[in-house]
Amino acid sequence: METNLLNYLEKIDKYLKPIGAAERADIINEIKSEMQELEAKDKLSSEQIIERLGNPKELAGAYLGQSITKNDSFNLRKLCTIIIFYSLAGLGSVFVLPFTSIVGVTFMICGVIVPICGAVKLLGAIVGIDTPYIMFQFGTYTASPVMAFLLSILFGILFILAGKFFWKLTIQYIQMISSRKKKI
Repeated sequence: METNLLNYLEKIDKYLKPIGAAERADIINEIKSEMQELEAKDKLSSEQIIERLGNPKELAGAYLGQSITKNDSFNLRKLCTIIIFYSLAGLGSVFVLPFTSIVGVTFMICGVIVPICGAVKLLGAIVGIDTPYIMFQFGTYTASPVMAFLLSILFGILFILAGKFFWKLTIQYIQMISSRKKKI
């Protein structure tokens, strides 16, 4: 394989660093096999092959998008991969991806914190410790510790559901971008 094709593959490998080594190797092998097929079957030169595959950054971005959207579960590695993908996705994603991903993660964190605060308020009331900064207040009505605990569970569930909704929006947006940029 010619040097410029190997350099092209190295650039793609560099852009794909956020994903696992095994998956990255599979992607590189897939692109390499496509290059060999274009070279043997279509009799294209290395320059024509590179032109046909397009910008290595965009091609890697499409594969990153595919990798992210394989499942829609949340974890920190996937969040980091989304941040890298965001940097490769272009100007159209400057507002959408940060908004949906940050809002989704924030809602999920709040969905965990709010019930904990409700439990702290209830436990504080049971042992006789006042927790004035933890409360549910609607206008002039302040919920009792038991009602605050029940409301915190309800709001925690609502926050988790909202977080998952925004996370799925993030994944769907990445799928849309990936399908437009994928050239192979």
